[in-house]
Amino acid sequence: MLMFAGLAALAAGASAGTDVEVLEQLWPGLHDSTEQIVVNTDRGIVGWTEGVEHRVRTVVAPINVPWLGPHVLYLEEFLQDEPDELRRQIVLQLEPQAPPEAAVRAHVFSFVKPARWAHLDRRSQLAGKLRKGDLVPSTGCDLVLTRDGAQFMGGTIGHGCGAAAADRYVDYQLVIGEDLYWYHRRVLRKRNDELREEIIGYNWFELNEAQLFTCRIDWSATGRNADLKPLQRLELRDEGGRARFSTPDGRTLELTLHSQDWPFMGERDALILMLQESGAAAPLGSAWAEIDSQQISLELDWLRVRCGPLVPDTDELSGARVAPRYRYPAAAPG
Repeated sequence: MLMFAGLAALAAGASAGTDVEVLEQLWPGLHDSTEQIVVNTDRGIVGWTEGVEHRVRTVVAPINVPWLGPHVLYLEEFLQDEPDELRRQIVLQLEPQAPPEAAVRAHVFSFVKPARWAHLDRRSQLAGKLRKGDLVPSTGCDLVLTRDGAQFMGGTIGHGCGAAAADRYVDYQLVIGEDLYWYHRRVLRKRNDELREEIIGYNWFELNEAQLFTCRIDWSATGRNADLKPLQRLELRDEGGRARFSTPDGRTLELTLHSQDWPFMGERDALILMLQESGAAAPLGSAWAEIDSQQISLELDWLRVRCGPLVPDTDELSGARVAPRYRYPAAAPG
């Protein structure tokens, strides 16, 4: 039994190691986001009121810091029209999460003198001068990210990531995909988990409104509907959102979610969900619902996909405690 346990741990470590490399390729880039204040009870975010949106840019780039290991990223964040006023500036050291969990742990470091290292993504020679004394570990703020299909999702764990006030902690969750960058930051009281601040950031969208959906996938090993078991969860936007996932029997499948005219009523918009084998021309199945539907489902005997909106419409939440509704503008090209 010990030998089998050891082999399982090695397999999990190898898988996580591969995930580190995938995440290192997926995360870098310029992420243009809309950021919305959902809750600001303490007015801790000066000048920001609930419901107000801001455009935020997050720049992520690989940097060479040998003493931190082979997988190191630099991240900086600023308001779109204030590129020299960095509000967040960190170094991320990626490594496999310890077994048995197959995930990637991003160790977070802040700078002792942030201004000296600003825009490090464009100053590769300067990155090589980073020393241990230039960085401070952000204790308790490590991100644990699990690969789910072509996406990574996860965040901080527990109450250890400190906030500005000693009696508060930060819960930070993140989703990274090929066409998706979503984060959710909350500040809560340590003694009772009372929510004090909440921010949601999502892809900067233009022109048309769209929604961000979370899709829960169930799979049956026997092919019978009665034996369906939870398999994965993916996030998709309805303006052409796309994500790949694999089933335990080795099939690679692709989900697509988009809004367009009803197939039989050209003047009426619909929400359409499609499932197909990766690379195949014809879909395995499709489903549609009215454009303002709060859920869309696609059911086969061996697979079930249920999608619902992710981030709440604050106008609805301010009036009553109802089921969260999430609405986003549509993604700009690229």
